[in-house]
Amino acid sequence: MFARIPAGLVFTQILLCGVFLCEPVLAQEPSPGLASLATPAARARDSRWLPPGVDENIPPVEPESACNLDEVLQKAGRRIQEFVKNVERFTATESLLHETINKSGGVSGTEKRRYNYMVTMEEIRPELFDVEEYRGGGPSSEEAPGGFLTKGLPALVLIFHPYYSGSFSMSCEGLANWNGHRAWQIYFRQRADKPNKIRSYRIGLNAPSHPIALKGRAWFVADSYQIVGLQTDLIDALPDLRLTVDHANIEYGPVHFSSRGVDMWLPKTAELYCDPKGKRIHRRLSFSNYLLFAVDEKQKISAPDTNP
Repeated sequence: MFARIPAGLVFTQILLCGVFLCEPVLAQEPSPGLASLATPAARARDSRWLPPGVDENIPPVEPESACNLDEVLQKAGRRIQEFVKNVERFTATESLLHETINKSGGVSGTEKRRYNYMVTMEEIRPELFDVEEYRGGGPSSEEAPGGFLTKGLPALVLIFHPYYSGSFSMSCEGLANWNGHRAWQIYFRQRADKPNKIRSYRIGLNAPSHPIALKGRAWFVADSYQIVGLQTDLIDALPDLRLTVDHANIEYGPVHFSSRGVDMWLPKTAELYCDPKGKRIHRRLSFSNYLLFAVDEKQKISAPDTNP
């Protein structure tokens, strides 16, 4: 059985794509002065627990490998559209490693969980997707590690869906090597003049959501334009949440659905870092045992290929 995430967590006016749902106890903490948190630059990135940011570590590309950005975005966008069309719903085993980080940058607490995980994705009206996630076989939201629920990982690829890619400024940096794949390396950044529909934070079930603007980098296989990697970072801090860090690093791999003749590139692993209310959190997620459900049938499929 899959335990459905409460319907009250679904946004009505913005796309439900990325959410960390923090338990209400965090909202009861006293807030320090917030003026110093106006931008991420106000607090230097702490290398003791954080990887380099997307603007600090630019992977090398092949010399003179400039690409046609419009062509890459068009072909990558078609792959994302195929993904949305094919994903009626899929399940996987989600393995979670949750680490609490202390002020010195060391791990002060570790918890592990395993869930039966299911995702549904549906375009409920033009340019609006309802992305639902369900977890079963694990603790309730009140017992989740650190009081945090992570949602929205599969839907981050919608940054490159034709509906939403126009909300980002993008540039093609060239051909890179991503885990053995020759891949087009694309940099993106949320445009200030466009609505942010991709990622939000919420503290408590009935509290308002706080959209966050993202910047990042993605890699698309040069010949197939399938996504193999995605990194995101926070552009501006959220003073109300004392949030200065939101970093994600996701790797994707092919999953073959033999009975339907469909290959889908789904998340294999993800590293997530955040510090809402000053609480430093690191999470590593891995996915296996994928199943795809059609309307009246179920197909067993292979786990993502770990080879280049």
